[in-house]
Amino acid sequence: MGSRENSEPLDSPTFGHVRTGGATGRSNRWAAVAGLGFAAVVVASFFLPAQPSIDSPAEGIAAQLAADLTAHQLSLLLGFLADVAFLVFLAGLWSRLRRGEGQAGMFAALVLIAGAAVVTLMLVSGGLSLALVQHASGGQPDPAVLSALIALNAWVGSAILPASAAMFLGAAMAILTTRALPRWLGWLAAATAVLLLISLAGVFQSTPGEGVLGIIGFSGFLLFLIWVLATSIVLLLRPGRQPGGA
Repeated sequence: MGSRENSEPLDSPTFGHVRTGGATGRSNRWAAVAGLGFAAVVVASFFLPAQPSIDSPAEGIAAQLAADLTAHQLSLLLGFLADVAFLVFLAGLWSRLRRGEGQAGMFAALVLIAGAAVVTLMLVSGGLSLALVQHASGGQPDPAVLSALIALNAWVGSAILPASAAMFLGAAMAILTTRALPRWLGWLAAATAVLLLISLAGVFQSTPGEGVLGIIGFSGFLLFLIWVLATSIVLLLRPGRQPGGA
């Protein structure tokens, strides 16, 4: 009977083995950098002027947008860059979870599909915002068109909630069952999913984002951002790590 060294390739992972180099490590680092960039861009957007709310007077919307036109255009550009960064982060996250769960893993696939839906809705929202800003900067914008674009953007934003909840549910189950990432990230993802699911009831309010449900929804958004930031740091510090039971 041959020895273990003769029967097993030198580059194959053994039980509890950690591989930090090669293409796997590089992909994790790219995902980590993208996730950190996404979080940084989102935080930077807090300091830019927000678009008029859905209950703003139609006649004053164009004036509000024209007053800070450059800032609104910068906000749109940062938003599109954030979408690109989140796609890269999502691809790296799916790769990490898929290695832990296997090729037929349901929860890693749920993260990828739901995350792609989140980015799609973010892009649609960005497109509506672009149409709003460009129409408002025209010669004589139609107040009815401006109000319609703001309303559509608000409801598209609400549609991100169920996709985000499904993404975090998949991440929580994948992490807790495979330990592809630290378990505390799985529990944090589960808490985020619960908050997002509860906040779904707020989409039926006449003024979404207000009251207790609005606070819960905002808390879910903050946990969303914190989870992406924490996961990116883990991927950066522990690139290519295999699950303990792989």
